[in-house]
Amino acid sequence: MRRNAAVVCALFILYSLTCLTTGCSSEESKTVVTPEGKATVTTKTEGEKSVVKVETKEGTLTVQSGSQAISEAEVGVPVYPGAKVVHSGQLAETKDAASGIAASYSLTTNDSFDKVVSFYKSNLKDVQHAMDQSMGDQKMSLFMTGKEGDMRTIQVMASTAGGPTNIQITKVVEK
Repeated sequence: MRRNAAVVCALFILYSLTCLTTGCSSEESKTVVTPEGKATVTTKTEGEKSVVKVETKEGTLTVQSGSQAISEAEVGVPVYPGAKVVHSGQLAETKDAASGIAASYSLTTNDSFDKVVSFYKSNLKDVQHAMDQSMGDQKMSLFMTGKEGDMRTIQVMASTAGGPTNIQITKVVEK
């Protein structure tokens, strides 16, 4: 899954750079042929929202940017109330027995770091690992929940000088 993910990510970066330098229409689809096979890259833009989807024989990578709604059912952990989703991405591999889904959601809120951390401490179940850390002007709390083959990681980060609190939720589910 790592080699395939690297190829898909490289294709995504190449295509994104092409879009930035040439401009993308509201919906565009292209097929790219590599030594590993072909990949179809579809870009859809609506206002400030954009979706890039890369499909190969191994699976699909979808990256969304712009404001969007997510739910606890989709993410697998509570979503901080009022947090705005900045972008998300999902990689689904369907080729072999090691198939699964890896997804990441980046959120932001103007609520304080301590309030967000308190919310997750109170609302997460089955926490396997937790860590608090400060480095320079940054502070971070990390929570890992779930079990092998169905894990979630919640990372809360903020500057000690104030400003928005950022939340990164990652889920990895093996099929």
